[in-house]
Amino acid sequence: MEPPSSSSTARSEPAPETDSASGLSRDHSDEVVSQSVSIVVPTFNEAENVERVISRCRQAMDGRDYELLIVDDDSPDGTWRVAEAVGEDIDEVRVLRRQSERGLGTAVVHGFERATKDFCAVLDADLQHPPELIPELANHVTEYVDVVIGSRYRKGGRVVNWPLSRQLISRGAIALTKLCLAETRGLNDPLSGFFLVRRSVVDDVDLEPRGYKVLLEVLVQCEYGHVVEVPYQFDERRFGQSKLTTDACRVFVEHLLTLRSRA
Repeated sequence: MEPPSSSSTARSEPAPETDSASGLSRDHSDEVVSQSVSIVVPTFNEAENVERVISRCRQAMDGRDYELLIVDDDSPDGTWRVAEAVGEDIDEVRVLRRQSERGLGTAVVHGFERATKDFCAVLDADLQHPPELIPELANHVTEYVDVVIGSRYRKGGRVVNWPLSRQLISRGAIALTKLCLAETRGLNDPLSGFFLVRRSVVDDVDLEPRGYKVLLEVLVQCEYGHVVEVPYQFDERRFGQSKLTTDACRVFVEHLLTLRSRA
Protein backbone atom coordinates (compact mmCIF):
# COMPACT_ATOMS: atom_id res chain seq x y z
CA MET A 1 0.00 0.00 0.00
CA GLU A 2 1.18 3.49 -0.85
CA PRO A 3 2.40 5.51 2.15
CA PRO A 4 0.04 8.14 3.56
CA SER A 5 0.30 11.71 2.39
CA SER A 6 0.49 14.78 4.59
CA SER A 7 -0.73 18.32 4.06
CA SER A 8 0.41 21.64 5.40
CA THR A 9 -0.56 22.80 8.87
CA ALA A 10 -3.38 25.22 9.65
CA ARG A 11 -1.63 26.33 12.86
CA SER A 12 1.60 28.28 12.98
CA GLU A 13 4.20 25.84 14.34
CA PRO A 14 7.87 25.05 13.78
CA ALA A 15 8.10 22.69 10.83
CA PRO A 16 8.86 19.15 12.04
CA GLU A 17 11.27 16.81 10.32
CA THR A 18 9.89 14.40 7.76
CA ASP A 19 10.08 10.63 8.00
CA SER A 20 11.01 9.70 4.45
CA ALA A 21 9.77 6.13 4.89
CA SER A 22 6.17 7.15 5.54
CA GLY A 23 5.79 10.73 4.36
CA LEU A 24 4.59 11.66 7.85
CA SER A 25 5.66 14.75 9.73
CA ARG A 26 7.46 13.48 12.81
CA ASP A 27 9.90 14.56 15.49
CA HIS A 28 12.73 12.18 16.43
CA SER A 29 11.25 11.72 19.91
CA ASP A 30 7.68 11.46 18.65
CA GLU A 31 7.24 7.77 17.86
CA VAL A 32 3.88 6.07 17.41
CA VAL A 33 2.17 5.50 20.75
CA SER A 34 -1.09 3.85 21.70
CA GLN A 35 -3.93 6.38 21.56
CA SER A 36 -7.35 6.10 23.20
CA VAL A 37 -10.17 6.44 20.67
CA SER A 38 -13.86 7.31 20.84
CA ILE A 39 -15.51 5.78 17.75
CA VAL A 40 -18.54 7.86 16.75
CA VAL A 41 -21.10 6.09 14.56
CA PRO A 42 -24.18 8.11 13.56
CA THR A 43 -27.18 5.94 12.69
CA PHE A 44 -30.63 6.27 11.16
CA ASN A 45 -32.54 3.17 10.10
CA GLU A 46 -29.46 0.94 10.31
CA ALA A 47 -30.99 -1.95 12.28
CA GLU A 48 -29.65 -4.40 9.69
CA ASN A 49 -26.10 -3.09 10.10
CA VAL A 50 -25.61 -1.93 13.67
CA GLU A 51 -24.84 -5.35 15.20
CA ARG A 52 -22.19 -5.94 12.53
CA VAL A 53 -20.72 -2.49 13.17
CA ILE A 54 -20.42 -3.17 16.88
CA SER A 55 -18.89 -6.61 16.30
CA ARG A 56 -16.31 -5.40 13.77
CA CYS A 57 -15.34 -2.37 15.86
CA ARG A 58 -14.81 -4.58 18.91
CA GLN A 59 -12.63 -6.98 16.93
CA ALA A 60 -10.64 -4.14 15.38
CA MET A 61 -10.02 -2.42 18.72
CA ASP A 62 -9.36 -5.52 20.80
CA GLY A 63 -6.63 -4.74 23.32
CA ARG A 64 -6.88 -0.97 22.81
CA ASP A 65 -8.39 1.77 24.94
CA TYR A 66 -11.60 2.80 23.18
CA GLU A 67 -15.31 3.47 23.44
CA LEU A 68 -17.99 3.05 20.78
CA LEU A 69 -20.70 5.71 20.63
CA ILE A 70 -23.77 4.78 18.59
CA VAL A 71 -25.61 8.08 18.03
CA ASP A 72 -29.08 7.27 16.76
CA ASP A 73 -31.73 9.73 15.58
CA ASP A 74 -34.65 7.76 17.06
CA SER A 75 -34.76 5.45 14.03
CA PRO A 76 -38.22 4.17 13.12
CA ASP A 77 -36.69 0.74 12.51
CA GLY A 78 -35.48 0.61 16.12
CA THR A 79 -31.75 0.83 15.44
CA TRP A 80 -31.15 2.25 18.93
CA ARG A 81 -33.05 -0.66 20.48
CA VAL A 82 -30.96 -3.22 18.61
CA ALA A 83 -27.75 -1.42 19.61
CA GLU A 84 -28.81 -1.30 23.26
CA ALA A 85 -29.56 -5.03 23.26
CA VAL A 86 -26.25 -5.91 21.63
CA GLY A 87 -24.23 -3.58 23.83
CA GLU A 88 -26.02 -4.26 27.10
CA ASP A 89 -23.12 -6.20 28.63
CA ILE A 90 -20.31 -4.46 26.73
CA ASP A 91 -18.71 -1.68 28.77
CA GLU A 92 -17.21 0.06 25.74
CA VAL A 93 -20.55 0.49 23.93
CA ARG A 94 -22.71 3.55 24.62
CA VAL A 95 -25.97 4.19 22.78
CA LEU A 96 -27.06 7.83 22.52
CA ARG A 97 -30.67 8.15 21.34
CA ARG A 98 -31.55 11.62 20.04
CA GLN A 99 -35.29 12.35 19.99
CA SER A 100 -35.33 16.08 19.25
CA GLU A 101 -32.59 16.45 16.61
CA ARG A 102 -31.96 14.95 13.18
CA GLY A 103 -29.03 14.79 10.80
CA LEU A 104 -25.81 12.86 10.37
CA GLY A 105 -23.60 15.91 10.85
CA THR A 106 -25.17 17.05 14.11
CA ALA A 107 -25.19 13.42 15.32
CA VAL A 108 -21.41 13.30 14.88
CA VAL A 109 -21.00 16.58 16.77
CA HIS A 110 -23.26 15.14 19.50
CA GLY A 111 -20.81 12.24 19.74
CA PHE A 112 -17.80 14.57 19.86
CA GLU A 113 -19.37 16.43 22.78
CA ARG A 114 -19.85 13.21 24.75
CA ALA A 115 -16.58 11.50 23.86
CA THR A 116 -14.11 10.81 26.67
CA LYS A 117 -11.03 9.53 24.83
CA ASP A 118 -8.05 11.37 23.31
CA PHE A 119 -9.19 11.01 19.71
CA CYS A 120 -12.51 10.73 17.89
CA ALA A 121 -12.89 8.43 14.89
CA VAL A 122 -15.93 8.84 12.65
CA LEU A 123 -17.34 6.13 10.40
CA ASP A 124 -20.67 5.34 8.79
CA ALA A 125 -22.89 2.53 10.02
CA ASP A 126 -23.27 1.05 6.53
CA LEU A 127 -19.78 -0.54 6.75
CA GLN A 128 -18.52 1.19 3.64
CA HIS A 129 -15.79 2.45 5.97
CA PRO A 130 -13.75 -0.49 7.33
CA PRO A 131 -13.55 -0.43 11.16
CA GLU A 132 -10.41 -2.55 10.84
CA LEU A 133 -8.55 0.54 9.59
CA ILE A 134 -9.19 2.61 12.73
CA PRO A 135 -6.06 1.33 14.55
CA GLU A 136 -3.97 2.28 11.51
CA LEU A 137 -5.45 5.77 11.47
CA ALA A 138 -4.61 6.10 15.16
CA ASN A 139 -1.09 4.83 14.57
CA HIS A 140 -0.38 7.78 12.25
CA VAL A 141 -0.99 10.32 15.00
CA THR A 142 2.12 12.13 16.24
CA GLU A 143 2.83 15.31 18.18
CA TYR A 144 2.32 17.25 14.96
CA VAL A 145 -0.48 15.22 13.30
CA ASP A 146 -3.98 16.06 14.58
CA VAL A 147 -6.20 14.81 11.74
CA VAL A 148 -5.95 11.50 9.86
CA ILE A 149 -8.27 10.96 6.89
CA GLY A 150 -9.28 7.65 5.37
CA SER A 151 -8.83 8.55 1.71
CA ARG A 152 -10.59 7.01 -1.28
CA TYR A 153 -8.53 9.06 -3.71
CA ARG A 154 -5.04 8.98 -2.23
CA LYS A 155 -2.92 6.66 -4.40
CA GLY A 156 -3.63 3.14 -3.17
CA GLY A 157 -7.26 3.90 -2.28
CA ARG A 158 -10.25 2.93 -4.38
CA VAL A 159 -14.03 2.89 -4.62
CA VAL A 160 -15.80 -0.40 -5.32
CA ASN A 161 -18.69 -0.77 -7.81
CA TRP A 162 -19.72 2.85 -8.17
CA PRO A 163 -21.51 3.72 -11.43
CA LEU A 164 -19.88 6.38 -13.58
CA SER A 165 -22.54 8.92 -12.58
CA ARG A 166 -21.71 8.51 -8.86
CA GLN A 167 -17.99 8.79 -9.59
CA LEU A 168 -18.54 12.01 -11.54
CA ILE A 169 -20.66 13.49 -8.74
CA SER A 170 -17.97 12.65 -6.17
CA ARG A 171 -15.08 14.01 -8.23
CA GLY A 172 -17.07 17.11 -9.15
CA ALA A 173 -17.94 17.78 -5.52
CA ILE A 174 -14.27 17.54 -4.53
CA ALA A 175 -13.25 19.91 -7.34
CA LEU A 176 -15.90 22.42 -6.27
CA THR A 177 -14.78 22.11 -2.63
CA LYS A 178 -11.16 22.85 -3.51
CA LEU A 179 -12.25 25.81 -5.60
CA CYS A 180 -14.25 27.28 -2.70
CA LEU A 181 -12.14 26.37 0.35
CA ALA A 182 -8.40 26.95 0.44
CA GLU A 183 -8.02 24.69 3.48
CA THR A 184 -8.85 21.64 1.34
CA ARG A 185 -6.57 22.21 -1.65
CA GLY A 186 -3.67 20.06 -0.46
CA LEU A 187 -5.91 17.05 0.15
CA ASN A 188 -7.03 14.22 -2.11
CA ASP A 189 -10.28 13.44 -0.26
CA PRO A 190 -11.52 16.40 1.81
CA LEU A 191 -15.08 15.03 1.61
CA SER A 192 -14.28 11.71 3.28
CA GLY A 193 -16.71 10.61 5.96
CA PHE A 194 -14.04 8.37 7.53
CA PHE A 195 -11.51 10.22 9.65
CA LEU A 196 -9.86 10.57 13.05
CA VAL A 197 -9.30 13.86 14.88
CA ARG A 198 -7.66 14.81 18.15
CA ARG A 199 -10.53 15.56 20.56
CA SER A 200 -8.90 18.75 21.83
CA VAL A 201 -9.12 20.11 18.25
CA VAL A 202 -12.93 19.95 18.23
CA ASP A 203 -13.52 20.73 21.91
CA ASP A 204 -15.21 24.09 22.48
CA VAL A 205 -15.54 24.75 18.74
CA ASP A 206 -18.99 25.71 17.46
CA LEU A 207 -19.33 23.14 14.67
CA GLU A 208 -22.45 23.58 12.57
CA PRO A 209 -22.40 20.89 9.88
CA ARG A 210 -25.19 20.70 7.36
CA GLY A 211 -25.70 17.32 5.78
CA TYR A 212 -22.95 14.71 5.74
CA LYS A 213 -19.63 16.52 5.43
CA VAL A 214 -18.46 16.92 9.01
CA LEU A 215 -14.80 16.79 8.00
CA LEU A 216 -15.24 20.06 6.08
CA GLU A 217 -16.38 21.76 9.30
CA VAL A 218 -13.28 20.48 11.09
CA LEU A 219 -10.92 21.56 8.32
CA VAL A 220 -12.36 25.07 8.07
CA GLN A 221 -13.48 25.87 11.62
CA CYS A 222 -10.80 24.26 13.78
CA GLU A 223 -7.13 24.91 14.49
CA TYR A 224 -4.94 21.85 14.01
CA GLY A 225 -1.49 20.66 13.07
CA HIS A 226 -0.70 18.41 10.13
CA VAL A 227 -3.26 16.34 8.25
CA VAL A 228 -2.39 12.86 6.97
CA GLU A 229 -4.33 10.79 4.43
CA VAL A 230 -4.32 6.99 4.57
CA PRO A 231 -5.66 5.17 1.48
CA TYR A 232 -8.46 2.65 1.88
CA GLN A 233 -11.05 0.73 -0.14
CA PHE A 234 -14.54 2.22 0.01
CA ASP A 235 -16.87 -0.78 -0.16
CA GLU A 236 -20.41 -0.85 -1.47
CA ARG A 237 -23.33 -0.92 0.96
CA ARG A 238 -24.64 -4.46 1.49
CA PHE A 239 -27.63 -3.78 3.74
CA GLY A 240 -30.05 -0.88 4.09
CA GLN A 241 -30.50 2.04 1.71
CA SER A 242 -28.17 4.84 0.63
CA LYS A 243 -28.87 8.27 2.13
CA LEU A 244 -27.57 10.14 -0.96
CA THR A 245 -30.44 12.10 -2.51
CA THR A 246 -30.91 15.19 -4.66
CA ASP A 247 -31.78 17.09 -1.50
CA ALA A 248 -28.52 15.92 0.13
CA CYS A 249 -26.59 17.35 -2.85
CA ARG A 250 -28.40 20.69 -2.46
CA VAL A 251 -27.59 20.79 1.26
CA PHE A 252 -23.93 20.06 0.48
CA VAL A 253 -23.68 23.05 -1.86
CA GLU A 254 -25.38 25.29 0.72
CA HIS A 255 -22.95 24.05 3.38
CA LEU A 256 -20.00 24.73 1.10
CA LEU A 257 -21.12 28.30 0.46
CA THR A 258 -21.73 28.88 4.17
CA LEU A 259 -18.21 27.68 5.01
CA ARG A 260 -16.76 29.90 2.29
CA SER A 261 -18.51 32.92 3.78
CA ARG A 262 -17.02 32.09 7.21
CA ALA A 263 -13.48 31.47 5.97
